[in-house]
Amino acid sequence: MKSILINSATREVKEVTLADVLKDSYALIGCSMVETGEYINQTDAIMIDEEGYFNEGLCGFFYGENFYYGNAVIWGMNPEDGDNADCSVSVEDVIAQVEWVDMYKASIIRERVVSRPFTFIAY
Repeated sequence: MKSILINSATREVKEVTLADVLKDSYALIGCSMVETGEYINQTDAIMIDEEGYFNEGLCGFFYGENFYYGNAVIWGMNPEDGDNADCSVSVEDVIAQVEWVDMYKASIIRERVVSRPFTFIAY
């Protein structure tokens, strides 16, 4: 499956092919659990390390207004059946949305997020 790797350590965005979507994503992101960071369009999502903020010493990036700690992989989805599919966004489009954050600034953002009290608002 055609996907896009966002590597915050090397500041590289490149197309990758995932043979085993989950296993390959774990290896590329460098984690053992992934979650959706955000949907960037109707068929593509940024998959991130579910425990990223618990890991110190990583770089990060902003995608638009959202900050992500560590690496990410963009997956595509078939809107008709929900199965994984090639992502539709281009490497160039992703590069235009990414703003790199070095390890020092990422650690400051991480500390703010981790030390913020959790609040739950019921509607």
